Amino acid sequence: MDDNFLQSTLKSGLFDIGDSDDRLKWLQQSVTDLVKFLKKNYTLLPKYSLVALDPNISEKEPVLIEVEEIVTKYWKALRGKYSDMPRSIHRGVILNALMELGSEDPVAARIIYLTSSNFYPYAKLGKENHLVRTLLTELGEIAEKNAVEEWSLIEEEPKLRLGILKIDNLQFGKIELDDEIVRSKLNEALSNSPSGHGPNHGLHQPQYKEHFKEKTTEAITQSFDSAFSDLNKALNPTAIEDPINKFFTAFKKSLDQNLKSSFASILAVERRSKLLWWKETLYSPSLRKSYREVPQPILPIVMGSDLNEQVAEITPISVDYLLRDTLLILNEKKGEKIKFKDFFYSLTKNSTKSEVTNLLPEINDSDGRISVTDFIILFLNEKAKLKDFTERTGIKQDDEVSSEDLSVTIFHDLLTKRLSSK
Repeated sequence: MDDNFLQSTLKSGLFDIGDSDDRLKWLQQSVTDLVKFLKKNYTLLPKYSLVALDPNISEKEPVLIEVEEIVTKYWKALRGKYSDMPRSIHRGVILNALMELGSEDPVAARIIYLTSSNFYPYAKLGKENHLVRTLLTELGEIAEKNAVEEWSLIEEEPKLRLGILKIDNLQFGKIELDDEIVRSKLNEALSNSPSGHGPNHGLHQPQYKEHFKEKTTEAITQSFDSAFSDLNKALNPTAIEDPINKFFTAFKKSLDQNLKSSFASILAVERRSKLLWWKETLYSPSLRKSYREVPQPILPIVMGSDLNEQVAEITPISVDYLLRDTLLILNEKKGEKIKFKDFFYSLTKNSTKSEVTNLLPEINDSDGRISVTDFIILFLNEKAKLKDFTERTGIKQDDEVSSEDLSVTIFHDLLTKRLSSK
């Protein structure tokens, strides 16, 4: 656990424990348990992040109830001290768990950062504002560093690093021709042939000539066979195989690393080129028409969704700015903000609702806090009403958002769905 972050939590007043070291220990144990739980359930990270950032979260919020079950395993008399739901304590436990998990895993850091940065502009934070800013800053840096590595162009010239093929301790035993075999067979060759012809008749006699060739050949063959048999016994196969296998294993590893680096650079170039082409053409691959033909109310949704379909789950923050800049090209009222209630009202107009409904993924509605994008999906599918917006998202209907910010929010939410589902 990050001691500095824990101390900041104490200073913020979220952990109201007085001078009790036992209570602090219990909360630390609760954080540890929650980290273990969230490691197994990345799909819950967005919901937990949204709850942690909202001081006014409902006491009936399922996430708070789940966290209280963890806390009361250690702090058994919690409700004896707090008759109402101790939201600040539970939010402090969540924030510390998110910080610990995000510090360990850049994917978790990205999910937490994208979700939290979407809601942060609308959060009504008090003394814990500094704590949340620290969370966003540190996890944002971890996420960005990881994304830059994924998208970086490798300028170093690939080089194969190979060792020297060296065979040590390879020894041959003493190899000799068997004199007895040679002597015995040559004696047979010099003796009479079965037909009675011998050396005294001369090699010009066919019968003796064939006999001589056969026996001398046998002498040479058998003596060399015996010698090579001894040679095979003297050789140790592993003395040759092991260094050769080791050499080619190192060769393959070096080759794989170079190929991986080269492929990563090619992929990074392709990603960048695709995004620049998307911005240049202003073409919607989902609607199959120019963004200039898309009604303004749904343009942030369409562009956020289209961009999500074209990039990897891990993207640098510069992609957010590409989305913003592309929207500014299309938006005559640059930077103008609209109230959320007016945005949702505009979605019900004419054919805009039908055009965008099928672009967003289906979701299973669950109780508790949800993202803006999830609410948009439920609203478009007539599973939620505008009056539920504040309760479900923590954002007031009269809060304002620009078209660019809304599109980035939708883009972030869709990325987190992909990241958390893996």
